[in-house]
Amino acid sequence: MGLLACVPRLGDNKLESLLHPIRGRVPPPVERSKTECIFAPRCDYVTEDCRKARPGFTQITPAHQARCIYALEIEDRARTRKRREVAEEAPEQTKAPREDLLSFENLKIYYPQESSSVVSLFGLGEKKFVKAVDDVSVRIAKGRTLGVVGESGCGKSTLVKGLIGLEAVTGGAVEFMGFDASQPVSGRDTKLIQEMQMVFQNPDSTLNPSYSVGFQIARPIKRFKTVPKNQVKSEVIRLLKAVRLPATYYERLPRQLSGGEKQRIGIARALASRPDLIICDEPVSALDVSVQAAVINLLLEIQQVFGSSMIFIAHDLSVVRFFSDDIAVMYLGQIVEIGPADAIYTPPYHPYTEALLSAVPIPDPDVAQKDLRLSGNVPSALNPPDGCRFHTRCPRRQDMLPDGGKICETETPPWRDSQKGHRIFCHIPIEELVKIDPVIHKGAT
Repeated sequence: MGLLACVPRLGDNKLESLLHPIRGRVPPPVERSKTECIFAPRCDYVTEDCRKARPGFTQITPAHQARCIYALEIEDRARTRKRREVAEEAPEQTKAPREDLLSFENLKIYYPQESSSVVSLFGLGEKKFVKAVDDVSVRIAKGRTLGVVGESGCGKSTLVKGLIGLEAVTGGAVEFMGFDASQPVSGRDTKLIQEMQMVFQNPDSTLNPSYSVGFQIARPIKRFKTVPKNQVKSEVIRLLKAVRLPATYYERLPRQLSGGEKQRIGIARALASRPDLIICDEPVSALDVSVQAAVINLLLEIQQVFGSSMIFIAHDLSVVRFFSDDIAVMYLGQIVEIGPADAIYTPPYHPYTEALLSAVPIPDPDVAQKDLRLSGNVPSALNPPDGCRFHTRCPRRQDMLPDGGKICETETPPWRDSQKGHRIFCHIPIEELVKIDPVIHKGAT
């Protein structure tokens, strides 16, 4: 029950639902009691009876057993508790600020493709480029979170690395806090760097193995002077505790940490400068669900206290839906759908979004889910398909277009406006996309 309470359900959002991380940490083997329930130190339902003896299995159904003396009661108790907390404690929704913090127009990030042919040695022949990000335009308002989703290789990480200055921008304009942010990070003003920080996908490549955890978190605090010198260590310890690590980790080296602990250090270091924009490139992908819930709650708390804007990249659409105010769906270097989070998860949606939603596992026996799988592989960004880039895998074009989808093969799709800022990059009219049955049906038997 504790693990399930850590997982956001598809359709839940941060204004209406709460995540409940399991308190404490898994004890090492030498500290585990042999005379009480092994989960008692972390259980929200522990009683003195749980501490008297290690429980045996309770039969719930012929094929289902649980090692808990309250196994037949705990399901109803947990669900009631969660609904009551949501009803009493969830913050009221407020209107999002309209002022843009970050905007990028027609952003392009291309990588030249090296050729080994004799012709290329003399500078002849047509140059080819991997179009990792191709003509992307998005605006992010202050205090809002933009979630970016898509398959591996669709350009999500390249997009945010271009925004933060770690990849060269081939074309387009990037404006952050009213300043030009299209130049590489080495040419940016220190204040601009302080206000835009990133949590990277691979923490091993961002931590220096020669320095302690405390030193590496303290470095941006000292560099940007977020607290007085005599408070640096206490600030580092506060950040460690915020990401569920004890103060004893201050002197540890990266090689003494697990993969999940390294990722939490990366998050703490990104938060150290108290930036206005935090870019999270799959920050919870390496974490177990309890720590994932704690990190998401932490990021939400930071956003609420400091009003930070965020870009949040993840493969888990339920996590993105829970965490984000707006969502952009990327495919092969382009955005195919963008809008408020609640609009993305109900029809009308792009056929690619429909396929992604149908692949999200939902741990709920009362929910029926459409079985829709894409055929074929993602085309190469070196030579993307003409017309709509998704037409080679689209399951809808032949049935929903009068010409059998031939227009998708030759012409670039138009942007179609649904409502309230929800836009879909597709040849299929909105009137037809509305007719698509929802991917998720609740109340199934």
